[in-house]
Amino acid sequence: MRKTLSTILLLAVALVLVLTGCSTTIAIRTLVPAEVDVSGYKSIAVRSTIDNTKWIVPAFWNSYIPIRGGISEKYLNFLYFRSCLDFGVSSHISNAATKTVYKAVNTGFFKVLDPELTDSYVTIGDRNGNMKKTFLDAGVDAVLTTEISNLYYDEYIIQERSEFSSTAADGKYYPIYFYAVQKYEITISYRLTDVENNVIIASGNFSSGMREHRTTLGKTKNAAGDYEAYSYVRIPTASSLFEEQISTFATNFRNALSPHYVTEYFDFMPNKPKVKRLESAYEALEDEKWGVALQIFADEYARSKHGAAGYNACILYFTTGERQKAYDLAQELYRTQSMTDALELYHDLKKIEEKENAATKQINSTEKSGSTGGSTGSLAGF
Repeated sequence: MRKTLSTILLLAVALVLVLTGCSTTIAIRTLVPAEVDVSGYKSIAVRSTIDNTKWIVPAFWNSYIPIRGGISEKYLNFLYFRSCLDFGVSSHISNAATKTVYKAVNTGFFKVLDPELTDSYVTIGDRNGNMKKTFLDAGVDAVLTTEISNLYYDEYIIQERSEFSSTAADGKYYPIYFYAVQKYEITISYRLTDVENNVIIASGNFSSGMREHRTTLGKTKNAAGDYEAYSYVRIPTASSLFEEQISTFATNFRNALSPHYVTEYFDFMPNKPKVKRLESAYEALEDEKWGVALQIFADEYARSKHGAAGYNACILYFTTGERQKAYDLAQELYRTQSMTDALELYHDLKKIEEKENAATKQINSTEKSGSTGGSTGSLAGF
């Protein structure tokens, strides 16, 4: 169920005051908008991720990991390891991407249809020849389509001589280490389609870049070059490597397509120049007595114009909901004491409010950002 604005503000107030470390930093949990303007889209259907790579399985699949780099024949019998390119790798990756994307965008601010239900609507739309009407009848505002647009995997065994020497009974030597190397890369593309206006309102992709995983298989143990196998070697499957990488895309999809909470950190200024009356304010911070700390800081600033006291009062005014007082005091500190830290604080706090306003607009707006793209039965991006 979509959160209302009042629920969001209550939640923000409930979670905003959290002290970290040694009580010199305060964490403010605040709402930020999606990078894509999702205003007006109250119901988003998420399709299952499609593997669109038409990936050609390498020749070593279901065989042994290839050996490269001129490894001596004396070691070959120790280096027979089954390929880690597991069966069904494409379906494993697609399923992992589907779950990751759905969970990432289902932050509670919109109604999000799960992939199984969305796929059933796609099937119905294909059969009746009117994809747009099918989704409109289901109350869907936008459809999110994701595809694996790039997939690369390679594996091989190599040897590397250590730069550091060791000593065995037969003398000093430089060990040779043997590694199983796995190189992989994945790119997931997305399109967000406005159902009513029949236009793609956003598209993009997230890529892992080329990644490398190494597993040490063994090494030479003496000057004669005798091989010593490691007692336990576990080379990860290709699927597990891709799935781990896909999980890191969750933040990308959340940031791009849904309003969400982030945490901003602000440091309190220390008691300099030291004023004994302020010691109780810092003790109140440690005891999480925010109102007490704010009152002492504010009173001291009013009495002596102590810069640190005023700065700390700004932060506490903001976190307790008296934002205009925070803005006014920060500007006063800069105007009267040329305190650049206060000016920076003013801009940082203003940015938080601006992002919160943008996020709540996305959540509450009924006006869609997409302009009309036609009224045919097909949907853009399908």
